[in-house]
Amino acid sequence: MRFARGPAVAHAASLSQSGMPAADPMLLGAPRPLDTEWAGATALPEFTAALAQRLRVAPEQLLITPGTTGALSITAAALFLAGSTVAVETPSYEPLRVLPLREGARVVEVLRERSRGWRLDPDAVGKALRGAARGHVLLTSPHNPSGARSSRADLEALASVAAGAGGYLVCNEIYEEFVDPAERFHAAVHLPNAISLGSLTKAYGLGCLRIGWVLLGSAAMAEREVFEDASFLQYVDLPTPALRAATRALGLERELLAPYGTVRTESRPLLARWLASERRVEAQLPEHGIIAFAAVPSAPDTRALAEHLAAREQLAVVPGEHFGAPGHLRIGFGSPAPALADALTRLSRGLDSFAGA
Repeated sequence: MRFARGPAVAHAASLSQSGMPAADPMLLGAPRPLDTEWAGATALPEFTAALAQRLRVAPEQLLITPGTTGALSITAAALFLAGSTVAVETPSYEPLRVLPLREGARVVEVLRERSRGWRLDPDAVGKALRGAARGHVLLTSPHNPSGARSSRADLEALASVAAGAGGYLVCNEIYEEFVDPAERFHAAVHLPNAISLGSLTKAYGLGCLRIGWVLLGSAAMAEREVFEDASFLQYVDLPTPALRAATRALGLERELLAPYGTVRTESRPLLARWLASERRVEAQLPEHGIIAFAAVPSAPDTRALAEHLAAREQLAVVPGEHFGAPGHLRIGFGSPAPALADALTRLSRGLDSFAGA
C-alpha cells in the first residue's frame, strides 16, 4: 500500500493500475446535497436489497463492508483463528498471506505456476490442509496478479477440500465483475461452504465509494453472527452518501462498464501485439480483466527494474516481489490505447537501458 500510494502514482506513465479509471461522477447524479441520515435507516437496507436481487440471494446472506479490504479483514477476524490452517495461493495480493497470520492462523502457501496457466491445483491444496484441525482455502478469482480465472470445476473441488477440513472456501471475487454478467460465477451462490467477497472498485471505477461485501453460502450462514461481531468491532456503520451512490450504480452497470468495453476492443489487442513482439517479456493475456503477470527472465530482481523504470522512464510498474514472485511485473492495461502505447514504449526502452546498466 505504501507503494500504491507513492511510486505507483507519481510518474508520467503507468502500468500499475489494477482497476478502471474513476467513473464519471455525473453518472451517479453528483453533486448532490450531503445525506446525513443514519445508514442503517434506509441507505444500507436499500443497497443490501438491490445487491441481493442482482446476485439472486437472500439479503441475510450479505454483509456490506468498506470495500473488499474490509471484507477480507472481517473474514480473517471471524475465521482465521489460532489453531486453524489457511491454504493461500501464491503469487498473491499480500493481505491474503498476512491477514491469517495476524489473527493467529497457520498459513500454507500453494503455488500457482505460469506453466500451468496459473491454475490453483485442488490436489495441492488438499495436501496443504492434510491433518489440519480446521482448514480454510483463500484465493482470488480471477487471480491477482495474473488475471487467470478459476474454473467452476476447480472451485467446486476446492470447496470440497475445505469442507473435508472442516472449513470454508473464501473466494475474493473483486475481479469477477469484469466477466460478462451472464457468465459470472459467484462461489457462495452455488457452493454451500463458500464465502464470496466483492466490491464496486475494479470494473466500475468506483473505489472512491469504498463499498464491498461478504456473501455467505448457505452453510456459511452459521457464521453470520461472528461476521457481524467482527464488523461491529472494526467499523460499525458505512457512510450514507456512499451507500446511496452505490445503489444508483447497481442500476447503471451498462454505462459504468462502457469504458472497460473500450479497453477490450482497443487496449487489450494493443498489449497482445506488444507481448508478441517483445521477446524479453513472457505473459499469458487473460480472457477477462485488465491485468497480466509477465515474467522477465533477464531481470530476476524486478524491484530493481521497477526502480530503474521509474527513474529513467518515469514509468510505474508493480514488481513481482509485492506478490511473492520476483522476476515478474504486473502489467495493468486499463488505460486508453494512446496512454498504454506510450507506457509500453517506455517499458521496452527501459528494458534496453536496464540491460546496459
